[in-house]
Amino acid sequence: MKKIIYFLGYIIGFIIIAYISYTYVKMGISHTNDIFLKKGYFVLATVIFVTVLASLIYLKLTKFSIVKIYPIVLTLFGLAYMYVFPAMSAPDEIAHFISAYKISNIMLGERATVTDGHVIIRAGDLWLEDTDNEYKFDANKSVKEGVLIPEGGSHGKIVSSKLEEASYKVFYGEGNLRSRNSGISFKGKTYDKAQSLHSPVNTIPSVYFFAALGISIARILGLGSVYLVIFGRLANLAVFVLLTSFAIKLLPKFKEFIFLIGLFPTTVELAASYSYDAIMIASLIFFVSYVFYLAYEKDSFNIKDLIVVTLFSGLVLPCKMVYFPILLILFLVPMQKFSVRGKVNGKIKKENITFFLASAVTVLLSFVIAMYLVNRATVVGYSTSNTDSLEWAGEQSYTIGYLIHNKAKAIKLFYNTIILQLEYYHGTMMGTYLGHADTVVGIPYIGFLVLNTALILSVFGEGKEKLLLLKDKILVTVSVGFIIFLILLSMLIAWTPISSQFIEGVSGRYFIPVMLPILSVLQNNKLSVKSEMKRTLIFLFIFVNGLSLLQIFATVCIRL
Repeated sequence: MKKIIYFLGYIIGFIIIAYISYTYVKMGISHTNDIFLKKGYFVLATVIFVTVLASLIYLKLTKFSIVKIYPIVLTLFGLAYMYVFPAMSAPDEIAHFISAYKISNIMLGERATVTDGHVIIRAGDLWLEDTDNEYKFDANKSVKEGVLIPEGGSHGKIVSSKLEEASYKVFYGEGNLRSRNSGISFKGKTYDKAQSLHSPVNTIPSVYFFAALGISIARILGLGSVYLVIFGRLANLAVFVLLTSFAIKLLPKFKEFIFLIGLFPTTVELAASYSYDAIMIASLIFFVSYVFYLAYEKDSFNIKDLIVVTLFSGLVLPCKMVYFPILLILFLVPMQKFSVRGKVNGKIKKENITFFLASAVTVLLSFVIAMYLVNRATVVGYSTSNTDSLEWAGEQSYTIGYLIHNKAKAIKLFYNTIILQLEYYHGTMMGTYLGHADTVVGIPYIGFLVLNTALILSVFGEGKEKLLLLKDKILVTVSVGFIIFLILLSMLIAWTPISSQFIEGVSGRYFIPVMLPILSVLQNNKLSVKSEMKRTLIFLFIFVNGLSLLQIFATVCIRL
């Protein structure tokens, strides 16, 4: 009887809140007559309801592993978020999209950029960054390059740069129609290629490989802009789900940590976008799980393991060098486990030491070489003692040299940042400000409270169950501490005007990749939380996520 009441409570609660959200959708439609939004809401609500109901049955009536349901739930929520947050609505997504487009050009054997390094795209895709046709074009440069070139001073509205009803109207209502114009006529000539005004991100290309693959498939199939955007996003989402699914299988204990981190609204939004943060978050979660697996479950660290770690170090970490200290957790793996042949007997031998040192050098070299090839200019810029200028602020910026000579001010800046910005970091990490840090678009405060309460309860175990030993917790804490320091330091140098009293430009999403090690360190048995309760916590994340998504969709529909 209790379970029936429990089930009915959730179902009735969902239906009531979903109906209230629907009334707002109707209100928006009454002003715009965009009837397709009603159908979109019903499809969205149905998918979420089925996901919530199936999760409720699976988690509360069965004892099956959460590993099996994780990829299904993440995929469905990823698709739902992809719909609610259309093209270019994620943080800096236009830059990530253009970066993936550049890689796609290379994949297809086409010219990737014009002379000055800006990316060449299909002329029919230009509306994504110029929805109101505001671009002015340069006739001379266009003829010279053979590509339609916008004038340097041109400014166009990026689709969904601000999430509002028009975002849905332009992308879903008009997108296919706009995509039919494969060429743009200018000065008596029709151009089928154009130059994007948005510069690609200067980082390691591997983080855009899968998104670029999705774009390439759409281009080969001759699909329009809407499906091109969706294919690239789907590829990113697929990689995210795949990597984190492997991670949840590998993590020896407390697998719910990955489930909960994966269901942060901010995490799902990024996973369903072009942002390289999707790859960074998934890769770091996988790496941490893999190291814990090597340290506590696997008998040996062999050549295959070295290849996995080296690929992570060389192909992922250079994207954001601030996460480099995560490699310190490799010291959790006992030295006697290092064996080329994969055979160990519990004692440290010369072979173990040799392979350990060779592995350390290999991993470090893969990172250093990739960093040199991709980010050497950035590193040199950070380390210069000359004061640089921030164009967006019209002021001088901080440098390493300045901070070394003004230690007291440096300490004060870090202190002020913690005092003044911690709430913002917390909110942007957990989903209160989604889109482009939009204060209107995000999960409601009550949902925010539920997610945080569930996250806190998740760190408590049952009996004497532990994930990390005390000495290992110290090492992981040092590693994460270095990462957080480097995140703040990098934005202090790259984005903070010298007049600012705290570090600017830091978002809570930068801390999501280290949430797994943080939760692992905090894990304890001060309170007893049974495994059945952990399944309830996961369901609460699913329930709140689903209702929040309906509320966000309704909010956007009435944002005229």
